[in-house]
Parts: sequence; structure tokens; C-alpha cells
Amino acid sequence: MIRVLPKVLNSAELAAVDELLPQVGFGDGRATNPGSSVKQNLQAPQEDPANMRIAEIARAALFRHAELRVLAQPRTLARTTVVRYEPGMTYGWHVDEALFPSTPPIRSDLSCTVFLNDPASYDGGELTIQLGAQELSYKLTRGDAILYPSTTIHQVAPVTRGVRIAAITWLQSWIADAQQRELLIQLEEARARAGTDDPRLAVLLASLRSNLFRMWADT
Repeated sequence: MIRVLPKVLNSAELAAVDELLPQVGFGDGRATNPGSSVKQNLQAPQEDPANMRIAEIARAALFRHAELRVLAQPRTLARTTVVRYEPGMTYGWHVDEALFPSTPPIRSDLSCTVFLNDPASYDGGELTIQLGAQELSYKLTRGDAILYPSTTIHQVAPVTRGVRIAAITWLQSWIADAQQRELLIQLEEARARAGTDDPRLAVLLASLRSNLFRMWADT
């Protein structure tokens, strides 16, 4: 399941982020992954005040997004981190960490990138995800986000002009099993298509969704 989430950040939130970005004190991205030979970027320290404010804005926007709530069934969201790629920078093929050392630890079921600057302002920098024999590349409008399984092999292609800025985070879902999450997504679509013309069908679909969630939820 790879989904583009349009307009996660609204115009007011984008304006606030634009004011905060010049205040972010970026450091070497390898600070959080010193053993990586493929990570070549800049990222904000978690305790950076501007990064913390952007993280609050992104968290509120993501949890507000109705499609994300259906797709991810989010239980926990890791603190968002702002990342910056200048010319020559890249993050080669990798898989995200399974557990993030928070208290309590967060299992990364889904990864999320929120694009923060105009895609026309830089060349390269596509988020590329391997899906079987395919490679799918994404370079989204600022304020849009992409949600994808943390189990996938992916990379950020080298930036060749300009600067790419994004906010990255990871979600732990109430439903750990990806196939079970997909069935719940299909049930939500069925409920929407069924409408209210048949009240009994609406009740049955709602019951089925609730009871499957109860059975599968990772509590």
C-alpha cells in the first residue's frame, strides 16, 4: 500500500513552516545513523526549537487527514524530523529501522514523507520505492505527503540542483498486519459505497468493521 495524501498541510500551515525553516539548525544526518554508508543529507536535531514546532504542525495535520486515519489506523506517530538535501546529497537504498528508541519504543509499520518546498525549485531528490520488480518515484507538491510500508526498500535520489526539504515520520498502526489493514480499508470503501439506502446493510458493515478491528487491534 503506497498512497499519496494531497494537501496534508493547508496554506496557513505552509506559511508557518516557511517562517520556521530558516531557523532550523541542520546537522549531519548520519548523527542518527552513524553506521550508514548511504546516508548523505542534513537533518534537524530533535530538540531544535524550530524543528519541534514544525513537528507539532505536521502531527496535527496528519492526524486530521481523514484518508490517513483510514489507511494507517494510527496508534502512535514518531516525532517528525525535517531533512534537507543540497546538491550531491542522497540517501541510497535502505529499509527503515523496525523500532525507534522512544519511550515506549515505536514500531515502524508505515513511513511518511511530507514535502515542504516547491518541486520545481530542485532537480532530482525523488523518493523512489521498490515494489517487486518496479521502481516507483515520487516528487510531490509542497504540502502533499506519501504514505508507504516501512518494510519497503527505498531511496532519495541525488539532488542535482537546488534544495529538497521534507519532513519525515513513522507510524505504528493499531493493526500490525498489513493484509488486515488492507481489508479494513476495503470495508471502509464498501461502507461509503453502500450509503444509507439500506440501513441493515450499513449496520452489518459497521459491525463487521468494528469487530474485525477489535479482533486484530494490537493493544
